Amino acid sequence: MDIEKVISLSGQRPFAHGNHREVYLHPEKSDRCLKLMTEDWHKCDRWKRANLVARFLRPKWYYHENEGELHFSKVLSRRVGPAAWNLVAQAYEMVNSDLGPVLEVDLITDYDGKISLTLKEYVWQHGLTSECEEALEEFWQQLDKHWVFVEARPDNLSVQVKADGSCQIFAIDGYAFGQLIPLAKWFRREQKRVFRKRRRKQDRALKEILVKRESGEALKSQGIHRKD
Repeated sequence: MDIEKVISLSGQRPFAHGNHREVYLHPEKSDRCLKLMTEDWHKCDRWKRANLVARFLRPKWYYHENEGELHFSKVLSRRVGPAAWNLVAQAYEMVNSDLGPVLEVDLITDYDGKISLTLKEYVWQHGLTSECEEALEEFWQQLDKHWVFVEARPDNLSVQVKADGSCQIFAIDGYAFGQLIPLAKWFRREQKRVFRKRRRKQDRALKEILVKRESGEALKSQGIHRKD
């Protein structure tokens, strides 16, 4: 971490937020964003839910979302290589800001430079289009090919829209792996089981969004970008 350079974020509003993080545009790099932890990692749900054995066996990065995302990118860089960044927004390093340490990550944008919508927001605005469905199918195929485990919730994925109208899906969050003994990372049958489970969960979440879209019911703000 560069201890001398301090990035100013205090005059900027975050454009997105999760349960424990806020996301800001990088003021000096138009293709990057910065993720700020807004809650001590000891107070996060993942830590609170963990039993004493899990807390002892798992490293800090499993519970600290910024450190965990950076670790995930480093592992993908070694294991998968450049192909990983067609699926996942790459995390680069921790840097200093006037709000505290932040994680520098690729910013996913559409062909026109606008920040790509999350899958949750895309489906809410446009429905589950054929272009989005095709992109999701390709995304799952590539996850399976490279054994990349992401939660794939609609608020953890971005839908990049290209100039020809096609889409590409990127994971922007949701990298924790729940199994204390990661059998799915070692055995193909277990890997397939986990993927099927996660895809079914994603399908249910998308159906819920479509039902709310039809009825006009409001969505929770998580996974919805701020509009100025």
